[in-house]
Amino acid sequence: MYVPPAFSVDDRAWALELIERYPFGILVTCDREYPFVTHLPMVAYERDGRTWIAGHVARANPHEGAVEARTAATAIFSGVHAFVSASWYAQPYETVPTWNYTAVHASGRLCDADPRDVLARLVARFEGEASGAWRLEGLRPAYLDNQLRGIRAFEFSVDRWDVKAKLSQNRTAEDRARVERALAASSRPLDRDCASEMRAFEDGARA
Repeated sequence: MYVPPAFSVDDRAWALELIERYPFGILVTCDREYPFVTHLPMVAYERDGRTWIAGHVARANPHEGAVEARTAATAIFSGVHAFVSASWYAQPYETVPTWNYTAVHASGRLCDADPRDVLARLVARFEGEASGAWRLEGLRPAYLDNQLRGIRAFEFSVDRWDVKAKLSQNRTAEDRARVERALAASSRPLDRDCASEMRAFEDGARA
């Protein structure tokens, strides 16, 4: 991912928070003529002092072979994003429209993982602790075993991070404030989320 210095984020906690908030990502490998892509939920966790990304694919998915071959992969997570009109700037005709967004690319080499462990992590993450939450333990063992045969769980230790927050940092303080106000007043929830991220990013001085 192209990350100009003004938009680069070195705060690992910020990257992990984005993954936690937007866990439905894209797994990409480049072991064939064109990159192969799978859309899927993934989780991040710490083990042995490193960050790991995990998920699972169907056995029929070509990414199953990529796991077997320990192929290099990138997991892409997209956060808030919004169109930014040049009309919001103090000098609207001395610039052009753009798009604000946040994204995390985590790269490493795929390896096989215990499917029960990965499923347990996914279920715990998305079902939560609410009363009546669905649990793997409620399945009949034979049924669970049959389901597990149909998937390939994977994980990888993150060897490279590309973390980007393009939130008008390259604009003047006045223009940033104008963009934030315009997005905050939008009828679109994602625009308002982007305004909130701009405010939080400035308050936390993430870089």
